[in-house]
Amino acid sequence: MPKLVHTTSIALISGLLCLSMGTARAEPAVATKPAASQKKADKKAEEKQEVVELNDQDPAMKAAFKKAQGSLDEFLKIHAANDPNVDVESVRVRLSEGKVTEYVWIHPFEKDGNGYKGKANSVPSRLKKLVVGGQVSFKREDIVDWTYFEIKARRMHGNFTTCVQLAKAPAAEVEALKKSYGLDCSKNL
Repeated sequence: MPKLVHTTSIALISGLLCLSMGTARAEPAVATKPAASQKKADKKAEEKQEVVELNDQDPAMKAAFKKAQGSLDEFLKIHAANDPNVDVESVRVRLSEGKVTEYVWIHPFEKDGNGYKGKANSVPSRLKKLVVGGQVSFKREDIVDWTYFEIKARRMHGNFTTCVQLAKAPAAEVEALKKSYGLDCSKNL
């Protein structure tokens, strides 16, 4: 069943990259309670975040899924290494509720028996039982994309599905965005 593709804009793609890099900023050594005004602003921003759904019937998206699956073993080795130069290791997974399917970024995630578990790091638009930060369980075959950020090189790896979405956005804006996040869609690992 094909997914609807909303109009792709740089603001939306930038939001997707921010979501996939959601916790890239340093966490405080001591947990602090955000001010009420910051909580309201965060909630308002989250409510306004439009989701760009994936068209899983698009040949380019199918190729992105295949590329991500083909390089998944290498990514999982990088994830397991706990390298301090690697941050925000995330996977995009196919999740379903009945006949409804959506592709959601998961970060953090970890091995759990024969599968994985983690927290939803993107705003679900079609799944009614899932919220940002909600715990999900998934299998390896549900992973359709992966990404991580290499700190010293300031380079994002993977994110194949986002690269497909970027192909439909204005070129000049895409280049600035790719440079800002260190995303090079022409490279693999």
